[in-house]
Order: sequence, then structure tokens, then C-alpha cells
Amino acid sequence: MDSFKVVLEGPAPWGFRLQGGKDFNVPLSISRLTPGGKAAQAGVAVGDWVLSIDGENAGGLTHIEAQNKIRACGERLSLSLSRAQPAQSKPQKVQTPDKQPLRPLVPDASKQRLMEDTEDWRPRPGTGQSRSFRILAHLTGTEFMQDPDEEHLKKSREKYVLELQSPRYTRLRDWHHQRSAHVLNVQS
Repeated sequence: MDSFKVVLEGPAPWGFRLQGGKDFNVPLSISRLTPGGKAAQAGVAVGDWVLSIDGENAGGLTHIEAQNKIRACGERLSLSLSRAQPAQSKPQKVQTPDKQPLRPLVPDASKQRLMEDTEDWRPRPGTGQSRSFRILAHLTGTEFMQDPDEEHLKKSREKYVLELQSPRYTRLRDWHHQRSAHVLNVQS
């Protein structure tokens, strides 16, 4: 990994957006650059890890602490950054001698997992469900549940109507109405 220092002359805006922090258990990194902004002109790239802000180690900073540290810089912001691979607009696929494409290089396994897990959250054709919904269904054990049929819905409605007509429900309803009226000073 290449480490380097960047000094941006103020005032803000600096032309980048942060992501991560100690509170997210993810290293602080650059998530977005303003085209032609101060950070982009200084050679900062999306994905660069922030090692220090004005000489203070950024590894122990929460996201908001890092933002506040940057805001406090005033007219001059000094960042130490780390880059896993040369800055590119998009990851390039590497070709092996027998012309089989390999996956793009990613700095570590956790970042790779994050990229794979968030790759495609759009619904799959024919299912109407997004990937996140399918993952949630899997985690909750409801992935194989089917929509209730009409017969089941009819029985459920009939049971509900019968419960509304029961003496127990009537007593509870009357007690609730009386209690509510008393609390609201409608009835003494």
C-alpha cells in the first residue's frame, strides 16, 4: 500500500466525502470526490484510506470526530492517505496468459466481502424481490412461506368476527371505554 500526504489550501469545501470510522468498525476512507474539487486536484482518489488528519491518527476516530477535526482545520487541511492500488476510474480486470479474466484487485477480504454483498440490490427478473429482501427472508426463516390462500383468509376473518361478538370481548371493550372516559374527565 502506498502512503502519501496531501495538503489542501482552504477554505472549505474540500471536495470529498468520508465514510467509515471507529463507530462503524470500518477504516475512514474517501467515498466521493467533487469533480474538479480541491481534493481531486491534489490527487486524492475514491477508496483512499485516511491515516491521519492534521497529524492526528485517524484510526481511533469516530466518523463525527473525523468530520469535526476536518471542519476545525480552517484554511489548511493536511491528510495522510493510503492507497492500495493506483487510482483508476473503474477497477480493471486482469488478464492471465491464457486470457481468462480475474476479479479486480481489492485491498483486503472484508472490503471484498462488502463489495460483493452490496453489488446488486435490485429485484431479480420474475421475483419482484430485491436481494436485501431475500437475505432478510433467509435470516428470519420465512423464505419458503407462501401467501395465504383465499380459504385461509376467509376463515381468519370469520374467527375475528366471532371474537368481536364474544362476551369476553364485550366486557373488555366496556371496561376500556369506561376507563378512557374517566381519565379524560368525560365521566366521573
